[in-house]
Amino acid sequence: MNIKSLLLGSAAALAAVSGAQAADAIVAAEPEPLEYVRVCDAFGTGYFYIPGTETCLKVGGYVRAQVDGRSDFGILGSAGTQSTGNAQDGGYRSNIRGQFAVEAKNDTEFGTLASKITVRANTNDPARGTDFYLEETYLQLGGLRVGYFYNYLDNGLPGETVLSDGAPYSNGGAGGDTLNNSIRYTYDAGSFSVYGQVDAFNSQVGWKTDAAGNDDEIGVNGVITGKFGGVTLDFFAGYDFDYENAALASTLTAAIGPGSLGVFAAYSFGENRYFDAAEWTIGAEYAIKVTDKLSIAPGIQYWDNIELGTDGDFEGGRAWRAGITADYKITTNLAAKATVNYTDVKTGVDSDDKWDGFLRLQRSF
Repeated sequence: MNIKSLLLGSAAALAAVSGAQAADAIVAAEPEPLEYVRVCDAFGTGYFYIPGTETCLKVGGYVRAQVDGRSDFGILGSAGTQSTGNAQDGGYRSNIRGQFAVEAKNDTEFGTLASKITVRANTNDPARGTDFYLEETYLQLGGLRVGYFYNYLDNGLPGETVLSDGAPYSNGGAGGDTLNNSIRYTYDAGSFSVYGQVDAFNSQVGWKTDAAGNDDEIGVNGVITGKFGGVTLDFFAGYDFDYENAALASTLTAAIGPGSLGVFAAYSFGENRYFDAAEWTIGAEYAIKVTDKLSIAPGIQYWDNIELGTDGDFEGGRAWRAGITADYKITTNLAAKATVNYTDVKTGVDSDDKWDGFLRLQRSF
C-alpha cells in the first residue's frame, strides 16, 4: 500500500510540474505580414503605391552631358533696339545637368489630385548658375493647376532649329518668359481641349522687368487644341497687361510619309513677355524616323521685322535660320542628340551670321 501510494504521488507531482512548465512556455509571435510595394497602373507606367496609402508615386529624372559650340556673332544693333548687346565670341562650353522629378497622384471625388516637384542643377549654366533650383513644380486637382510651370511657347517642335520662344540673335534661343507662377484651368474632351491661364511674370529670372521694379506683372493666355486623325492643330493667344500688347501663335503637326511635319507661326503686336522676337515668324521641321533607333529633323525658320525700338514698335530687320537635328537611341534609357544650325541676321545698322550646335548624351530614368 505504501509503495502504491508513493507511485501515485510521484505521478501526480510529475503531472503538476509538466503542467506548470507548459503554462510558462514562451510562444514565438507570428511575424507581421510584409506589405510589398504594389504597381499602380491607373496613371500610366512607372507609378507605384506608397505603402499603406492609395497615393501613386513616380520618381524620374535624367543626367545630361552636353557640349555647345558656336562661331563669332557680331550683331550689336543701335541703342534701344532689342538686338543691342548680343555680340558673341566663338568657342565651346561644356555643361553637366542633373534633374530629379517626383510626381504623386490619387483619385478623389473631384477628379485626380496630382502634384509634381522638379529640381535641377548644372555645372556651367550662365543663365541659372550651378545651384539647385526648382523647375516645374505644381499641384493639380481635376482640370485646375496652380504652381510654377511652362506656358505654350516652351513646347516647340521636335528638332532644335525652330525657336518657338526665342530670337535669332539670342544665345541658345532663350527668349520669351515661359516659366512662371501661374494658374490654369483645362477642359479636355479627348480630340478637343481648351485652357485659360493667368501668369505672374517673374522679373527675378532676368528677362523683362517693369518700370516700377515690381517682382510680378500679370498676363493672360489661352490655347485651343484640336486633333483630327494624324493631324493636331492648336492656337495660342496671350496678353501682357504691363506692356499692353498681345501675341498670337499656332502649331500644326501632321503624320506624313515616314515622319511628322511640324509648322510653327507667331505674330506679335509689340513688346510683350510672351513673344516679341519679331513682328512675325514662321518655321517648319520634318522629323523622319530613319530606323528604330535613329531619327533626323531638318528645319528652317524666318523672322521679319526683328528690331524693337524704345517705343515698343518693330522697326525693321529680318533673319533666317536652317539646320538639322539627329537623335539616336543607344540603348534603353540612354540617348544621344546632335544639332547644327546656321543663322543669318540683317538689321538696319548691322548684318552677321553664325553657326551653332551641340552634342548631348542623356541617361533618363
